[in-house]
Amino acid sequence: MSHGLLLLLMSVIYGSTLRPELTGPSMAFLKSTVKFECKLSDSPSPVTFELIKGNDELLATKNGPITFPLKVRNGSEGEYFCRVTARNHTSTSNPVHLQVVIPVLGASLVPEPSPPVIYEGAGFNLSCKTKMGSHLKYSWYHNKQEVTSPSPLHHFVGNMLTVDRAVERHAGTYLCEAQNKMENNSRVSSSMPVTVVVKKYLSAPRLSFTLFHDGSGYYANISCRLSYGSPPVMFQLLLNGKRVDLQQVDLLEAWFSQPVTVGLDMGTVQCIAKNDIQQLFSNSVDLEVVPVMGTAHVQVEYLHKADSVVAAALLQCMITMGTFPIYSWSFNGSTVPLEANSPTFIQHNQVLVLTHLSPGNLGYYSCRVRDSFNSNSSWVESEKVLVKMTDFDMTRIEVVAVVFCCFLFVMMVGGACCLFWSINSEPVMTDNRHHVHCHECINTENHHSMPETLSHIEEMETVIMEVEV
Repeated sequence: MSHGLLLLLMSVIYGSTLRPELTGPSMAFLKSTVKFECKLSDSPSPVTFELIKGNDELLATKNGPITFPLKVRNGSEGEYFCRVTARNHTSTSNPVHLQVVIPVLGASLVPEPSPPVIYEGAGFNLSCKTKMGSHLKYSWYHNKQEVTSPSPLHHFVGNMLTVDRAVERHAGTYLCEAQNKMENNSRVSSSMPVTVVVKKYLSAPRLSFTLFHDGSGYYANISCRLSYGSPPVMFQLLLNGKRVDLQQVDLLEAWFSQPVTVGLDMGTVQCIAKNDIQQLFSNSVDLEVVPVMGTAHVQVEYLHKADSVVAAALLQCMITMGTFPIYSWSFNGSTVPLEANSPTFIQHNQVLVLTHLSPGNLGYYSCRVRDSFNSNSSWVESEKVLVKMTDFDMTRIEVVAVVFCCFLFVMMVGGACCLFWSINSEPVMTDNRHHVHCHECINTENHHSMPETLSHIEEMETVIMEVEV
């Protein structure tokens, strides 16, 4: 009886001291070797240590505190325990969960669409794929700068970078890095860069032309130009609706040459700008060079400040006709140098601006015009116009306006009084109900003799007298 109680007491004592602790890695690369260590403090002797995986799968058995080496294979992932047995008493350690990590290898970037060439407003995807690897995380780089998450320009879902509506700043080179989620000795694989092209839509082309002489005749140098867009662009030149030339350039402008005869209408020219998705027509221009002829005159416009004080003057040289005119200005008989500017005036072709009026630039101005392409052509000269200070004229006009307004007000008040008086001139009623009318206006045109008029007035007085009696 006493021997049984002793065994029970020893079992309780040993059971309370059998507290094994298992330590080991939570993640390990495939084909690597890891170690699990099982410890037991104050353990009796003899003690048996066993490494158990999952549902009681015995992997190793040793005596004493021991380290268990483990070669990591595909089936090594799972929970591990340490089981300790001492004097017929068994205790199990804490679990350690091991994850098997496949080293990353062969990262590549797969674009959609492919090739990644899109127009503004369209979207694209970039997928970071690997030949092998598990437990991965991804890093993205745009033009060698890491793209942080979240980003105002990009979206990240798993191994994919997405742009919903691309703009020009989304263009450039992209690459990705795939990395195993390991605390230590993590492995990284980088992709090759992929260039994303974001094209701008073409603007409507604008057609214009200049004139040049090659020694034998005149030619129109025709420009077909876009304000914005992404090259390459195919340009076509149409003359009277028929194609006469074709160019594909890596620019936003193409030049065409066509022979012309001065003074003769050569037809209508137009250009077409095309890319893989657009075809846009330019404005139509008459291919006609009209020489300068007719008359010229100067228009003067005074520019005023808010207080009606003259601040500047704008002069424009107007001509009857001429396709490519050149202008020359004169001030008080002296020629103003072509394209010469000063603190007091600005000259640009047919416009001359007097930035502020002063005694130094007041006087007579005129302009001359001739063909810019023919230095032997005759000048057409305008008459002189006087540019002067108009502050005093403005003051007199303002005074006249005030006087006129006052006069108009007096006339309106007088007319209203007359109207009120005529409305209130009612017939006079006497006691014996006789009506008497007083007429003060005498029309001399309807009466040929003064005596008749006087007799009529006397009769009226007599009637009035009789009524009053």
